[in-house]
Amino acid sequence: MAVFAVLVMVLGTVGYTVEGEVENIPTPNVDGFVFFSDEALPGNPVALFVSAETTITWDRDDIFLVIADESKKNQCDGIIANQGAFLQSESGSQTCQYGDTGYEVTSTDGTNGAQWHVTSGTFYAGIGTQSGDLPAGTEVNIDYEVKLSASFPSYLFGFLIGIGGLGLSRMS
Repeated sequence: MAVFAVLVMVLGTVGYTVEGEVENIPTPNVDGFVFFSDEALPGNPVALFVSAETTITWDRDDIFLVIADESKKNQCDGIIANQGAFLQSESGSQTCQYGDTGYEVTSTDGTNGAQWHVTSGTFYAGIGTQSGDLPAGTEVNIDYEVKLSASFPSYLFGFLIGIGGLGLSRMS
């Protein structure tokens, strides 16, 4: 048991990284408004034991990226369905737009990207064009990197198993 505990702690410290990219995502042509993916992002069902840190970068300067929970996505989809994007921008409200603060993560710099600590739950990625000009192109490419490592409860559990294993080995 002590060897298993040490192995869990070492592998948890080193971690594991998953990388990938999504190419040719169509960009919205409504200035400053967020459009969400229909597909939810993968969650972290074992967030208590495994920490997942995600970095998302993209190749365009005129695009911003957000990550929102399901209720925020539904709110924004409702505004789009009612063609309220244009009314929202005229009224001065920033709901579901570039300056809205109701997102889990917001990033405007594709080079540095967005940093997100993945938790359990349903979250969606959204993109929009930054205020000012129409988009410079019609597609954006997104790269992502997910670093998986042990969280504090994993280390505590490993430590307790290790102590128990050492105690059992001393009793023999």
